Amino acid sequence: MIERKEWPEWSDMDVAEGGPDTVRDFLAMFHDHSSWLVPVQYVDLLEALEWEEPPPIVKQVLRHVRAGQMRICRDLITRITGGSVLTDEAPEFAPAVEEPELYLHFLVTRVRFRQFSMAALVADARAEAARRGARLLRTHCWAGEDGRMVREYEELGFTAALEFEELRSDGSLWPGWVLQARV
Repeated sequence: MIERKEWPEWSDMDVAEGGPDTVRDFLAMFHDHSSWLVPVQYVDLLEALEWEEPPPIVKQVLRHVRAGQMRICRDLITRITGGSVLTDEAPEFAPAVEEPELYLHFLVTRVRFRQFSMAALVADARAEAARRGARLLRTHCWAGEDGRMVREYEELGFTAALEFEELRSDGSLWPGWVLQARV
């Protein structure tokens, strides 16, 4: 009898560079799970692709795609399950460091594959940091919901390094943590 594998493992995921053909999936995941980052409430990010003047977050994602910085995670049957952006630059709220680093931005996943996709994307970021000679991998995440997301990143090998609050366009504060991992 052949044993059927019920759930994928993070090692079953394939991570590669994303391109223009993956933008819609990336923005859909981003919109579903991260609408608090969008400066305009209730914006449909997929519709925003067609706008003459899309929201800043859509412009930013498109800029990362053009720069070859988007990473896309796929499962064994090639469904897109997650995505992220890798850059050599940290956001303004993250303190400067005196060593080469790789910064992991916009890690998003489909809910069903969250654990596996996050693990695969973080493993990919670690490998890319090592390939580039960076010994430090940093990211940031939302600190709300009693720190649930921070704990998820800690389970993936990150250490919470700096708590911050980012002023949103609506005047509210977005609580976050900068996290880091040694490569």
